[in-house]
Amino acid sequence: MKRNTIKASIILSLLTGGLWIPLFSQIPSPEFIYGGIEDAEVLLQEYLKPFANIIGSDLNAGWYNTAKPHELGGLDITATVSWAKAPASALSYDLATLNLNGTIEANPGTIAPTIAGQQENRPELSYSQMLDMGGGNMQEVVYSRITVPDGAGYDYFPLPMAQLTVGLPFGTDVSARFIPMIGYKDYGEIGLWGVGGKHSISQWLPFLKELKFLDISAQGGYTKVSSSVHVVVEPQDLVEVDNYPDYNWDDQFITLKVEGWTLNLIASQTFSVITFYEGIGYASSNVQLLMEGHYPINTVILDESSADFGKVTYEIAENPIDLSYVNYNNLRVNVGARLKLGVLTLHYDFTYTLYATQSVGIGISFR
Repeated sequence: MKRNTIKASIILSLLTGGLWIPLFSQIPSPEFIYGGIEDAEVLLQEYLKPFANIIGSDLNAGWYNTAKPHELGGLDITATVSWAKAPASALSYDLATLNLNGTIEANPGTIAPTIAGQQENRPELSYSQMLDMGGGNMQEVVYSRITVPDGAGYDYFPLPMAQLTVGLPFGTDVSARFIPMIGYKDYGEIGLWGVGGKHSISQWLPFLKELKFLDISAQGGYTKVSSSVHVVVEPQDLVEVDNYPDYNWDDQFITLKVEGWTLNLIASQTFSVITFYEGIGYASSNVQLLMEGHYPINTVILDESSADFGKVTYEIAENPIDLSYVNYNNLRVNVGARLKLGVLTLHYDFTYTLYATQSVGIGISFR
């Protein structure tokens, strides 16, 4: 039988501001599913946790490079790349702390890599069932054995975004992010959209209006990334009885939907061509992982009247996994600087929220 162990990467080239920017997305191995849905959910949650926090941090970055809103009709177009970095503590997890149904083969230990880490020697998990084969003859039947998957070895993830901001009346501007769903060969597709805006607080406070170099605003934004990747998970070699030998496993997809939203109080100080800006507020994110389609779940034939009693087979599960990672009300602190040369702008900033995040960008701005 054929087994396709997936740790796939998608490389999508997005034309953003005239530049081709690679965006890659690491997809976890679906081997977890062989031992049962319950353990698969627990293991995937630990394995993907740093990925969820990295993407959530990336989505809430890059919204602004000044606290001053555009004048009515003013606009800018900005291309930004943000990358969050996972701390060392997020590169691994301990299988022994999880309530798993499988047995941990703890050699060389129980520590396993997350998607952000990497580890050459990794623990195995085995799944077995004790059966009475007759006359009190108890036999342990191993129906699944997996080595926990390795990570990608990347503790960061660069996320490019193109953003358009337009000035409205009353010291307000609105921003939009949008990349249509783009497919890459037969792997899958990815797309992004978001909306945000800021409103001047300085205009309502007379003593601040006198400080021409200083601007203070309220800012908020929401971004969503959706991606879908085709995988193929076929029955393991351990399977002895295949009741579906001609089954077509081509409907399997791993879908990721990532949302991020933030609300901040921001300030900026402009001196000639350079602007310094700061922000403080809250950021939240939600990552939903779906395993869609039909997947083989290993099991043992328990019908004592069957000639195949005690042999390994599998059942077919439809849409077996639906996981969510939610991070609420994380403090967000941001500092940065922007250089404006005519209509051209360059900026860099550092943000700490779920994970430390850096952003760089280039834009064209008409105030």
